[in-house]
Amino acid sequence: MPAVVSLTPAPVIDRTYFVESFDTGKVNRATEIQEFLSGKGINVSRTLRVAGVPTSAVLPVGREDEHLLFRTPYPQVLRILPVPGRMRVNTAILEPSGETTNVNQKAVPLQERDWEAVVDMTLQEVRSLHADWLVVSGSVPKLVETDEKIDLTRLFTEARRLGTRIAVDTSGSSLETWALSGLVDCIKPNADEMATLVKRHLATVGDVLDATREVIERANLEVVLVSMGGDGAMVVTADDAWWGLAKAPQVVNTTGAGDASLAGFVGHSIQGPGQRGGQANFGELPQLAIKRGLARAVEYGAMAVSVPTTIIDSLDGMPTAEITRPDPDRPLSEPTKFFETPSA
Repeated sequence: MPAVVSLTPAPVIDRTYFVESFDTGKVNRATEIQEFLSGKGINVSRTLRVAGVPTSAVLPVGREDEHLLFRTPYPQVLRILPVPGRMRVNTAILEPSGETTNVNQKAVPLQERDWEAVVDMTLQEVRSLHADWLVVSGSVPKLVETDEKIDLTRLFTEARRLGTRIAVDTSGSSLETWALSGLVDCIKPNADEMATLVKRHLATVGDVLDATREVIERANLEVVLVSMGGDGAMVVTADDAWWGLAKAPQVVNTTGAGDASLAGFVGHSIQGPGQRGGQANFGELPQLAIKRGLARAVEYGAMAVSVPTTIIDSLDGMPTAEITRPDPDRPLSEPTKFFETPSA
């Protein structure tokens, strides 16, 4: 079975308020509040843990919030580097209809020495698990000393030297920077993020497919997983493409669906046993089973939207994916949005 290491450079305290209704600008009362340690990479590893895929999640945690570790789900996957200060807070307001309002705090800056220690810890996990995938997910924080975003070059270069594929799931300028860096094998944008990468609106599945192939050619990417919400998802390579959809039992909360989808893809896209038990030979990485990976991606994503938080407790009752070739004329249910000057 393949193994996956995730890195969340800017983990978060997820705070979810459950309300009967939500009125902007009014006093709203919560019927329930849930709070736990979270982040996109952590969500990937938690989902993989439920699926039985070997995984670990590396993250820097502010010492003032270490108490959350005692009540966070699946703590056995966490690899913690304590750092000064507190973590950012992401607030979600969840209505019974599934309508979700999010207020996300900016990433907290890291000291340079702490970031270098995070890189060392991540590479050690890659070696320890003989990981097939390193997933770097979420916001990219800045360094305290320079006010510049952290540099992922050493991490990506060393991980690739070890025979590990790199998947990146971020947004804005960070997505553009690392998607085009030549150091990444896979990105997981949504339709809006893909539109931002090509600087034009996308109206159909065919538009998304053309944009994805354009980015693959520019960036020399091996594979791109594009999530399109209710319009399903696509996995695209330079010479192949598949579209998939799985219908959720119910739609409760869409937050975290992309993380679950990425977990499904990286956890099930390696043909054969992966690297478990030994290092990969240079230039001889295991082949990708992109159709199977896409099926698990949309199935896990459908499970994610059917639960109230970003944590999937079980894969029981998971819907079956429909996998076909993309229909280029299929319109997107929502028009894409993009920003001329993206920011993470």
